Amino acid sequence: MHIRHLAIVAAALIVSAGPLEGQRTGDQARLIFTVSGAYVQGKGLWTVRDQPVLDGPTTIDHLGISRSIMPTFGAGLSGTYFAGEHVGLTADAFLLGLGYEDNCALVAGVQSAQTAEVCNSIDENERRAAAVTLSAGAVFRFFSREPISPFARINAGLLFSNQSSVLTQGFTNDGVQLTVYEDEKDTRVGPAFAIGVGASMPLGRAYHLRWEVRDNIVGVERVTAATSDARFEPPHGRTFKHLFSVLIGIDVVLERQRGRRY
Repeated sequence: MHIRHLAIVAAALIVSAGPLEGQRTGDQARLIFTVSGAYVQGKGLWTVRDQPVLDGPTTIDHLGISRSIMPTFGAGLSGTYFAGEHVGLTADAFLLGLGYEDNCALVAGVQSAQTAEVCNSIDENERRAAAVTLSAGAVFRFFSREPISPFARINAGLLFSNQSSVLTQGFTNDGVQLTVYEDEKDTRVGPAFAIGVGASMPLGRAYHLRWEVRDNIVGVERVTAATSDARFEPPHGRTFKHLFSVLIGIDVVLERQRGRRY
């Protein structure tokens, strides 16, 4: 009789433990849309230490010109689909900014007042931009059933910018424009890659808080050497810059799959 009672108690414990174990598995997110804000790091782009500028038949000045990518705030929108617990496919649009700050200095003594005025207008000139990357890739998440779920991503796509990274212009005090570097091809599309790590945690049944540190690897044109005079297209080529960013966003979970019940 005692054995029968023990068997009944053991069976009851097994049945009651099953739901408790199932409750600990939690729900698994499957389809997620993310809206993020971001801070994007700046980076130096190119430097020409001695650019001759001819003003008239014999007057020559020499300029040192450099261009940097400015730090900025950005925004991202992405969608991710997980067919299983860990591996997902993602599509991403990221507003990167990619504005430029120029610096200019006279290398030698001033020969032309006009050239000095143009250099002054170039120096510390900031040009805001609205560059965006469109990319697709894969996401691998760890501990998908836990309250905090780390993840890693890799994306590849294209960068679209609304201004040239080569074209350089300045103005005299009278408003006369002088082009130092032309950009005949005006290339504003380049390759883009992204590698990121981060984590998400639930705020509610349909919302998660997400943070990510991302290395945005973008291909942009840079000036590689001076020209014999201003007003020409300089030698230039593509370089890849690592623009690190920190993103904080909200996941909107449109579909969930409940954890197994044992």
